[in-house]
Amino acid sequence: MTKRILFLISDTGGGHRSAANAITAALDELPGDVTFEHRVEDVAAHCTFPLSQLGLAYSSALRYAPPLYGALYHATNGKRRFRSVVRFCEPLYRERLRDLFLSYGPDVIVSVHPLLNHAALRARADAGIEAPVITVITDLGRVHEGWLMPEADAVVVPAEEVYQRARERGIPAERLRLLGHPVHPRFEDVTAPKIELRKQLSLPADKTVALLMAGGEGGGKLLPTTLALAKSKLPLHLVVVTGRNESLRAKLQELAPSLGVPMTILGYSHDVPRLMRAADLLVTKAGPGTLAEASIAEVPVVVYDFVPGQERGNLDYVRTNGIGVVALTTSDVVRSVRRIVTNLERLTAMRERQGSVAPRGSSRRIAELISSMALTGKLDSPPPPRRLAAGSA
Repeated sequence: MTKRILFLISDTGGGHRSAANAITAALDELPGDVTFEHRVEDVAAHCTFPLSQLGLAYSSALRYAPPLYGALYHATNGKRRFRSVVRFCEPLYRERLRDLFLSYGPDVIVSVHPLLNHAALRARADAGIEAPVITVITDLGRVHEGWLMPEADAVVVPAEEVYQRARERGIPAERLRLLGHPVHPRFEDVTAPKIELRKQLSLPADKTVALLMAGGEGGGKLLPTTLALAKSKLPLHLVVVTGRNESLRAKLQELAPSLGVPMTILGYSHDVPRLMRAADLLVTKAGPGTLAEASIAEVPVVVYDFVPGQERGNLDYVRTNGIGVVALTTSDVVRSVRRIVTNLERLTAMRERQGSVAPRGSSRRIAELISSMALTGKLDSPPPPRRLAAGSA
């Protein structure tokens, strides 16, 4: 027996695709006689202009005018205001999304983006199919109104605060599942000791290793943050992952010999699970997926940047759970890193807090939910309440 699972995303940043890929990997692991075929669709590819340029517009806004993006986020974050967004967008996607549903014939539709939940429900009705629609929320804090659709057949939330927000917005408790942020299973599959991982990755065993990242695009404040730490004279080995930003990688490789600090510079890497486990500290922007991965890897974080609007709640998550510090200027980053790496007791406490809030098994639990709904066409009776740590991803 084969069941088809359709994931709806938008490549506005890399987090939505990463969450979908984490769940598909867990689906591939499921035992039994049922095969789960899955397809991850960037819905913008099925839209007319201007929605067809959504990914480019998002990247440009964050690169050149982050406050403008934050203002737009807040301007659309309300029931009535979001309805206006829906009315504007519907003609741009409605027929094409309906045709996608009819051609693929999904048994379950999974939305992993706040702008696609209403779209999925409307296109399902237009197509006349009965596939359950599941929303997987990947943001923290007081999430955007677009995530909160009471008509969805199931809503997966990453944290207790998001659960409460969903209840306030009228989503029935029996449709909510508090399962954690979807993290790729390979992060949990890394179990080798740190010293062995460093040997595998050609990293020094006797240095404090700081891993610097900025998401898949490797932009924002990654360069000035790297240079500030390189010039700080702290006894660090820096590992910088520039993602798809090849120009930044080339620039750092050119500068590295003159910076006077040992440095490993990587582009887009599939070794992030091992790198996080091998590191003593992660210096990163506040992406919810990265924070959840860091919790699995039990590596404390220093957050140096965030996307206005959607990632502000992640800063509170870091502070509330004691898994790291927020330092939004380069001088604060240097001070924070110095305080952490020179205080072994504090570093150990943060690492233990990461372990306590880690969303272990999250993608596998979400995959089991999808599997059940694909087979039965409905949401089973809710299990006993599962309470993750306050604010946990």
